[in-house]
Amino acid sequence: MGKNVTIVIEYGIQGESMIKHALELVHDDDALNILIVDISSQELKYNKEVDFQLIKNRAEELNCTLDIIESSPKHAFEKAVQYAQKKKTDHLIIGEDREQLMDLILQGSLSSYILSKMPETYLSFVPFNLAVDNDFFEYASGKRVFLKKIDGAYRIVDNINNDYDYEAVYYKSNYTDFETGVIYIYVGNRLIERKITEGIVEDF
Repeated sequence: MGKNVTIVIEYGIQGESMIKHALELVHDDDALNILIVDISSQELKYNKEVDFQLIKNRAEELNCTLDIIESSPKHAFEKAVQYAQKKKTDHLIIGEDREQLMDLILQGSLSSYILSKMPETYLSFVPFNLAVDNDFFEYASGKRVFLKKIDGAYRIVDNINNDYDYEAVYYKSNYTDFETGVIYIYVGNRLIERKITEGIVEDF
């Protein structure tokens, strides 16, 4: 008989990868819930757009429940536990936050708190470093940009009188002064990832 499994993650480029690794702990007959805990600042709103779409795509592939709760960092896991209790969770899998979560785990406060509220629940953690690629810190925060085809190639342009072809979220490389990095482009209902090199977007 399958278990009720809840995966708890935060927004971040690592979110979709956290789910992939968490699935290694899930059985085919388990009922799966994914909870995004939103504690991100407004400054990262474009990052969140991309993160959510990638996580949403994965949730649709898995045909599982996807929910979001907003919280301050102080109350994030209290709300996550309340959600897990509501879902009658048998196995709680938490994606590690790179800034705070591991300190709490090592102190014992987080795991002790969860197990005091859900004493018969299996508890697992997905390490942050397992979920991020080597180039995770290579890029700046995402920003909204607009693309227009000029001389046969798509380039970033200013939005003047809505004269553009696509909207996108651009992550600039921290190691160059040129318009080089990764860009996520809204094409219909899809979000596609492409490289941008010295202002020219990879074909799509």
